[in-house]
Amino acid sequence: MAFVEPIPMPSNTYPLHQNEIPLILDGEHLASYQVERPAPQWSQDDCVNYESARELIGLMMAYRSEWISRERLRPQPDLALVASWTAERSAYAAELRGLDVGDRDNIARIRRDYGAEARRLAALER
Repeated sequence: MAFVEPIPMPSNTYPLHQNEIPLILDGEHLASYQVERPAPQWSQDDCVNYESARELIGLMMAYRSEWISRERLRPQPDLALVASWTAERSAYAAELRGLDVGDRDNIARIRRDYGAEARRLAALER
């Protein structure tokens, strides 16, 4: 096989974006035009609790979705019950969207209350 010379490719240089945001590493000094933001104030335990609260809310939503599906498959579904579970599922979704890792009291409430409800519902399935 014969050697073929590579075709020279043009090297385009693109202009820098006018609103470029510089990366500031720990210990570097900030320029006068940069804003210093406070570091997040949560711990590893806060993150774990937050994630478990998210999982519990998702589990509560999943139970409602399952109940809605089962009820709709019945010959004479109870539409009021479906509407109630749909509203509950929507409320859980809103709670999930508004969940904040720094809201320790709310996360503790979710883990306590929804955890107990999840255990109760899981026991009913056995």
